[in-house]
Amino acid sequence: MRPIQKPGFACLPETDVQDMLNKHIPYRLSLLRSGYWPRWAVQHTQHTSPAFEAGALSGRILLSFLGLKCNKKSGELEPDTKHDSIDKQTTDDVKACDVGGEFVDLNRLPPGDRNALAVFIRGVNKACAHFTIGSDHDLNLETYAAAAPIIFRLMVEQFPNNTESWPKWSD
Repeated sequence: MRPIQKPGFACLPETDVQDMLNKHIPYRLSLLRSGYWPRWAVQHTQHTSPAFEAGALSGRILLSFLGLKCNKKSGELEPDTKHDSIDKQTTDDVKACDVGGEFVDLNRLPPGDRNALAVFIRGVNKACAHFTIGSDHDLNLETYAAAAPIIFRLMVEQFPNNTESWPKWSD
């Protein structure tokens, strides 16, 4: 646990920053990419592919890291810039600003991107992160294929100087 120094910022030691940028983020991006591989994706869904589910969860993790979540009531994308904390003073959450990046500005996202990401997050929440029945979550290949390239693009936009070791969506 480390102290929350101001809203949306909890400083990390430089070794942890480098681990995030060079190990953890590339790993999550690789999982996200592997969850939708066009050569076989048409045969698999979250019900038949562990890669699909691992990729979907990684996408949700990256979006939270970038400061985005889906409002449970409205179903719309909204900011997620607060670090989770039990005592409101310390956290173990890591957000983009903790490692030299910035949060995504919702006002700069086109409506189509906002909608695709909201549907994706809601779907991951309902289909992968929690047991649900009858939730009509819309997590499918089309939803995944719409959201994943946007997530890759946002990661690169928020960390333009740190992407050398990261996988590319088009690799």
